[in-house]
Amino acid sequence: MAEAGTSSTIFSYFKRKRNNSSTSTASSISPSPDTKKLKDSLEDTFTCIKETDELQNTMAESNIVEMVIKDVEAKLDTFFANIKEKIKEELQDVVEGVMKRLQGLEKKVDFLDKENKELKCKLVHLEQYGRRPNIRIFGVKEDQGEDCKTKVAKLLQNKLNLDITERDMDAAHRVPQRAKDRPKPIIVRFFRRDDKERVMKNRKRLKNTGVSVSEDLCVEMLQMYNRVRNDTLRVQDCWVWRGEIFCKDHKGLIHKLHYGQSLEDLNLPVMRYNP
Repeated sequence: MAEAGTSSTIFSYFKRKRNNSSTSTASSISPSPDTKKLKDSLEDTFTCIKETDELQNTMAESNIVEMVIKDVEAKLDTFFANIKEKIKEELQDVVEGVMKRLQGLEKKVDFLDKENKELKCKLVHLEQYGRRPNIRIFGVKEDQGEDCKTKVAKLLQNKLNLDITERDMDAAHRVPQRAKDRPKPIIVRFFRRDDKERVMKNRKRLKNTGVSVSEDLCVEMLQMYNRVRNDTLRVQDCWVWRGEIFCKDHKGLIHKLHYGQSLEDLNLPVMRYNP
């Protein structure tokens, strides 16, 4: 019995001791303010570490993307460089072909221009040749119901003392002109050029009468005649005979001009004025 009591006493002691120890341990585990701060700090540290890992992973992914972009850009640069070079080569071929065609067209245009000028000269020459029997009379008063042939015949007989009648004329009629305050000129066509030349040789007798006679020039020859006559630096005098233009330079030399020629082509000396 004594032993049983002793065992019970010992058991009770250790039980109390364990309870006291559990109580003490529980009380010691209860967090203090400093422990809570430490815990929060650790939790913040772990959070920072986690965010750092995520940031590193993001940066790694970003580096991969950047590498991919650079690789794509490099390939695109190479691709466009190749395309540019190919286009340049093709354009060069096209340009060379176009230049060859242009050169051919320029030669053709030059040939056609030269041919056109030659044809123009021939046409003007033929037209002017057809006018060789013609004269133009300026300053003859207009009358209503007039007969131009009769009026011209009287003028030539009375003023030039020529035995030319209406029968010697193929046609005689007035032509329009811009000036409204002067009589319209009369074109006369003779059957024979000899009659026309007799009139031209004696036309000086009409001086101071208000009436004048000239060659019947076509438009192109008349324009050329006016250009030559107005170039006083090169030309001293200018006239027309048998439908052809003649001029005298300041050295007294006489030159014959064909349609299409210019005074520069004849290398006429230019008169210099002394100031």
